[in-house]
Amino acid sequence: MHSAPNHPPPPPYVMLQDQGAPGHYPGPHGRNPPRFNGQYRPNGRRKNTCLRCYCCFYCCFFITLVVIIAAVVISFIIINPHVPEYKINDFSVKAFNLTPDFNLNAHFVITVKAENPNKQISIIYGKGSSVTLLYSGKKLCSGNVPDFTQPTKNTTMINVDLKGDLKGSDFGGSLGESLMEKMKSDRIPLTVAVRVPLNAAMGKMHVLKDPMGIYVNCSMVVNNLSQPDKKVGISDTKYDVDFSYKFKH
Repeated sequence: MHSAPNHPPPPPYVMLQDQGAPGHYPGPHGRNPPRFNGQYRPNGRRKNTCLRCYCCFYCCFFITLVVIIAAVVISFIIINPHVPEYKINDFSVKAFNLTPDFNLNAHFVITVKAENPNKQISIIYGKGSSVTLLYSGKKLCSGNVPDFTQPTKNTTMINVDLKGDLKGSDFGGSLGESLMEKMKSDRIPLTVAVRVPLNAAMGKMHVLKDPMGIYVNCSMVVNNLSQPDKKVGISDTKYDVDFSYKFKH
């Protein structure tokens, strides 16, 4: 009898070669492990998506900004806005009484020439204005500009009544004496300070939500304050015009 040759027991599993990829073998339970090439990055697709979102956002923002700027520039070219012009055209004396103890009662009328050079913008003068006549910084009398709407391409003469009643305690001393001396020399330096709330309109639409402020200071020299029947000469006029985005009372 011949003894049967000794053979090793069969292995618990069999290695099978992957037919689609030579040299690769399936993992346990017959499943192939995932394969990655050297150029693959798990987060690359997410990063590219975020980058595209940022680029789209900034492109849209830039295009919107350019459109807004272009619209503003085109509007200014079409509307072509101009600043209104103001000038004191006349100064007349209605009453002026300065007593030896420096009690002052005065009534003047000044005529302001307001010119609106705009072709498409009308000017709205609102309530709450003030016009003050000063000598050396001291108020002699005051009044206000009537509220009205000035049409486009228009020149309007605005008459402003200025009235004042000062006691000697308010106006006496060196200031009253100085005014009397200037009146004798026929060269009296005065300042007219105008403060007006102003808005603009295109048709029936107001351009500004709140009225802006216009402030005009006119320094001048007149040759007469005490003679109502004599025409007042105005010289050495100088205008200082300022604006604010909101009118300050």
